[in-house]
Amino acid sequence: MSLTFFALGALGWNASEYLIHRFIGHGPKRKAVGSLLARLTPRGLAAEFNREHLAHHTDPTYFAPTERKVLAAAAVVPVMGLALAPVVGPRRAVSFSLGFAAAYGFYEVVHRRIHTHPPTGAYSRWLRRHHLYHHYKTPRDNHGVTSPLFDLAFGTKKPLERVRVPRRTAPVWMLDDDGEVRAAYADDYEAVGASRPERAATEDRTGRDAATAAPP
Repeated sequence: MSLTFFALGALGWNASEYLIHRFIGHGPKRKAVGSLLARLTPRGLAAEFNREHLAHHTDPTYFAPTERKVLAAAAVVPVMGLALAPVVGPRRAVSFSLGFAAAYGFYEVVHRRIHTHPPTGAYSRWLRRHHLYHHYKTPRDNHGVTSPLFDLAFGTKKPLERVRVPRRTAPVWMLDDDGEVRAAYADDYEAVGASRPERAATEDRTGRDAATAAPP
């Protein structure tokens, strides 16, 4: 094991995390491909990520199925190792690939927990502020999820401000039973709009009123 190449692999994923998120997740809509084999090609993987990422931004509680992510990683990581082996040698190639895979796994866990679990320290608080700014303030910025390194390098790192979060899509950890931001997070977030139950009730009342007012 080469620790240097393991670290380079982790850095390689961090760069990929930024580039994939910015230019594929938020790039032009891509046409889906059909067969499983076609979905494992670079074109197919890009189309799949683009589709799944748009779904996640529409509903932040949605995450692509784990088995799809495992399948994609199983297709990419070995090919990466095989491609690097003739250039840097088998040991370094394996180390780089393992570092890349470990950083990718860390990203997946962190990204899900941002949306499902409250912060537990300074880094986890920063993660949520940085990423939820991207979700609710400007999707054009703050593309890095686990690190701001490449946002800083490419000028897409924005200063963190208090973020207005719609109640209907707010993370469950953020709001209390009355639909207000918990006191611990009030400096970072402001809840706006109706909650999901309130919105559903309003739409239901509107529908009934319209039906009552409609001519026979």
